[in-house]
Amino acid sequence: MTPPLAPSPTPARQLTRRPTFRACLAAIRAPELYRNFAIHLFVMFPAALVMCFIATRVDVALGWSPPLDLAVRLPLGAGLVGLGGFWVWYVYGYLYLSGGGSPGTHVDGGPTAMVDTGPYTVIRHPSVLGKLLGVVGLGVAWGSTVFLVAFVPVLVVYSLVTNRYLQERFCDQRFGARYQAYRQVVPMLLPRPSGLVRWLRDEAALGEEDHLLPPPAQDHPPGVWGELRWYLLGLAGLIALFAGLLALLTPAA
Repeated sequence: MTPPLAPSPTPARQLTRRPTFRACLAAIRAPELYRNFAIHLFVMFPAALVMCFIATRVDVALGWSPPLDLAVRLPLGAGLVGLGGFWVWYVYGYLYLSGGGSPGTHVDGGPTAMVDTGPYTVIRHPSVLGKLLGVVGLGVAWGSTVFLVAFVPVLVVYSLVTNRYLQERFCDQRFGARYQAYRQVVPMLLPRPSGLVRWLRDEAALGEEDHLLPPPAQDHPPGVWGELRWYLLGLAGLIALFAGLLALLTPAA
């Protein structure tokens, strides 16, 4: 007698290949997303504020004045922070609905399907653009020239390094050759005209068939603290670096 076949596992949630703009914004209600945003709000945003404070002290040590009046830089900076946060909200929602997991592997293990449509057909890490707008907005609001011309480039390099050796390492392990092919087609941060054309035409970076292929058999999720701890260590190291710069420029009492 032939034993009955075991039922195929069904996903807990149906993935949406191309979620709508409204659906991406509404996805913030999912715990996997608002927990990720809570980490940004209570960890990364305060760290950026500490860096801004240090940068203003370096400005004073160098004798540099704010480049804009307070009445200009506060609304301008707030607008940039808001715009950057809105963009991150959208692309995180897109990744969650299309990829089946939170952008942060420390929240729920990360996406279960590779995403190569929408904003992710233009660059591999579209959320970085929103975060960049946010930190630039903070620097503008604080009126710190040092933060804008020195600290922000360091933060961009830090973000690119962590994306390449934390997030993309996880993607290589989970999606294998498909993600390596995706990396060859889609740049990390600087958009190409071809990517913008793909997004406008609603085309996938690797074609429609690739999305239907199963992921590799072996999967190595980094665990709850696997990714987050390196972000925390990196932020602490950057704050220590900037504080050391301030100590060097400030004469002892």
